[in-house]
Amino acid sequence: MANIYDYLDKYGDILFSDKKFNEIDACILSCMSYLELDGIVSSGREYTTLFWAMKEFCTDEKRREYNTRGIPQKDMFYLAKVLMNKKRYQNILLYNYVYKVTFDEQFGALTMKLDDGTTFVSFEGTDNNIVGWEEDTKLCYSYPVPCQIDAIKYLDKAITIFEKNVIVGGHSKGGHLALIASMNANFFDRDKIKKIYSFDGPGLRKQNINSLKYKKVEKKLNLIMPNYSIVGLLLRHTDDFTVVKSNKKGINAHNPFNWEVKDDEFVRTELSSLSKKIDNSLTIWLDDHDDKHRKQMCTAIFDIFRELEIYKTRDLLSVKNLFSIIKKSRKLDDETKDILLDFIKSNVSRIREKE
Repeated sequence: MANIYDYLDKYGDILFSDKKFNEIDACILSCMSYLELDGIVSSGREYTTLFWAMKEFCTDEKRREYNTRGIPQKDMFYLAKVLMNKKRYQNILLYNYVYKVTFDEQFGALTMKLDDGTTFVSFEGTDNNIVGWEEDTKLCYSYPVPCQIDAIKYLDKAITIFEKNVIVGGHSKGGHLALIASMNANFFDRDKIKKIYSFDGPGLRKQNINSLKYKKVEKKLNLIMPNYSIVGLLLRHTDDFTVVKSNKKGINAHNPFNWEVKDDEFVRTELSSLSKKIDNSLTIWLDDHDDKHRKQMCTAIFDIFRELEIYKTRDLLSVKNLFSIIKKSRKLDDETKDILLDFIKSNVSRIREKE
C-alpha cells in the first residue's frame, strides 16, 4: 500500500497555492521538528529556505547518526533528502528553531512559512533521550510540566501581529504540546489558529479535557491515530478522533511513515480490538490511581535508569543494562514492575526495527 513517500511522488511538485494544504502535509511538517537544525536554522525570525536547510543537514555524518535515533528519525533523514527536491516544500521558510534537553525536560519546536502565507508551528515529539520519556509519564500526574510551559511560551512568540492563518501540529508528545499551547493561547492568537493537528499524541488529564480552554479549541483539533495506537490513547480524549490504517502493529504503528495513504489522505479504518482494550484499561488505571500514586510508580522506574546512568533509549539494548534493570526491579511492586518491563520491551522492539 501507498505511504507518505508515494504521496510526495504524486504531489511533491504542486505548490500549496495550487493544491490545498491537507493532513498529509500537516503530518510531514509536524515531523520536521524532529530534525536537529541547530546552527542551520535561526532561533529568531531570520528565514532559511527548506532547500538550503536540508542541503546543510543531509550529510553522511547525520545519516549515520540518525540511523541510531528513535521514531521516526531514521525516516526523517530520508524525508529531508526527498523534501529539498520537491517544489511544494523546498521554498518553505524555516525559522524560530528551538531544541533543548535538561535534567527534567526535552523540548523542540520549529516554525515554517508556506508559499500561500500559512504559518505552521511544529512541536517535536519524544526523541531518544530517557528524560523525554520520563517527562511523558509526568503528564499523567502533573500539570504543567516544563515542556508544556515552553510550548505555551513558544507559540505566544511564534504568532505575531503579522500572522493571519496559523496551523499548529506535532507527532506523539508534539501533538499533545500543539494542543496544550493552543488551549493556552490568548484570544487574538487563538483566533488566528485555524487547525490543530495531533498525530497519535497523548490526550489530556481529566481537569484539562473538562476545561473551558479545551472547549474553545476542540472544534479545531484533528486527532489522528493508527488502528494499533498505544501512545495516542494515553490519558483522556473525546471520541471525536480519526483512526487510520498502519501496516505495522504495536509500538511501531506509532511511526506515521508506516501509515497507509490513498491519494491525499490517510486510509480510514477502526481501532483494533487490542487498542480498544488498551484504551479501556488505561481509563480504569487512571481512575484507580490518584496523582500521588501515579507519581510514585513513575518516579521509581526512572530512578532506576538514573542510578544505572541510562540516558538514551538505545542504552536499553545493552545486555548488562538489561540484567541490572531486572535485578533492581525486584524492589518494585508487581504493577510498577510490569510497567517498567513493558516500557523496555516496546523501546527495544522499536529500536531493533530501525536497524
